[in-house]
Amino acid sequence: MATSFTVNDLKHIKALVIKGVDRNDVGDTLVNDQDSTLTKRYNLPLSLLADSTGFVLEVNGKKDTLFIRHTMILSFISEDCGFAPDYVISGLRHTTGIDSVIITDTKVNPKSIEKTTNDQNISIYFSSAAH
Repeated sequence: MATSFTVNDLKHIKALVIKGVDRNDVGDTLVNDQDSTLTKRYNLPLSLLADSTGFVLEVNGKKDTLFIRHTMILSFISEDCGFAPDYVISGLRHTTGIDSVIITDTKVNPKSIEKTTNDQNISIYFSSAAH
């Protein structure tokens, strides 16, 4: 799932760490970006085992949580490749440090990682007061 991250009021994201909810073991960190910039963009995985995926998003030292509800459909690719998951995002919820989340494309599939810089599945905006 292609995802962009922005703090409102043109404040820089100095550090972004992303983990799955309840995933605190060594190697469970999905993103650990310490480069300062206005917007960051990453591809994040959705769960193969559940109908929702949770992420802990630590921006500039402040933690927030985002849960994405989705349905998964396995699509047959070929005999050699087997099946690949296709998802449809059906909703979300988040903690108060996240100002808003905009779903721009509800369909997530293996080609989602090929989206261009200005195209993503969701955009996350953080409150500048909280971050």
